[in-house]
Amino acid sequence: PAIARRLHHCRDLGEPFDFLTWFDFSVKDEGRFDELLARLRETEEWKYVEREVEVRVERDSSPL
Repeated sequence: PAIARRLHHCRDLGEPFDFLTWFDFSVKDEGRFDELLARLRETEEWKYVEREVEVRVERDSSPL
């Protein structure tokens, strides 16, 4: 898929978040990811999100 997701349950680890979700996508699919994120934020379930932190990291693909 253009966008892959990994969901980690953190509640039992004593972390401040219940879940940590890692999305992996290429730079060319960033627009598709933004659309997906907008649709997720419009869902009924999103009303239960009390705090959200978004961090985007890009891999450096240049040779060493």
